[in-house]
Amino acid sequence: MSEDIERITDEYMQHLNHVEVLQRIINEYKKQLNKLVEEEGDEDDKGHQWLPAGKYLLQRQRRQGKKSLNHARAEEWAKERGIWSEVSRTIEVLDEDALVGYIYDNRQEEGLEEEFQGLHDTPPTSYAFMKPVEEQNYEY
Repeated sequence: MSEDIERITDEYMQHLNHVEVLQRIINEYKKQLNKLVEEEGDEDDKGHQWLPAGKYLLQRQRRQGKKSLNHARAEEWAKERGIWSEVSRTIEVLDEDALVGYIYDNRQEEGLEEEFQGLHDTPPTSYAFMKPVEEQNYEY
């Protein structure tokens, strides 16, 4: 085993712990500043809020969600007006449950299971580097 791996892992863990502590501190400051700008800031013509803070200018940016059609209400409205058939369409999709049921019901058919397995894509394999755990607390 590389002699550096223990040193690198120790340093990694120390820095990772520092990052986690700093992120909690930063999040708390951000929460406090956001509240101050909300309470004391001036709003511009776009709805953004601004608050001078010494050599900085804090901004609380307004973000408006996209307006979207409520499909349930639109469907009800279209049906009430008698135009549902004009403004709707039917899309055919594979019913996986029905397909599995067919395979099960016809499982005696030679080669059917293999054909069915051939219809599946093989998912790609990926790896995630995980936070190291202390060896005495983990079995592998």
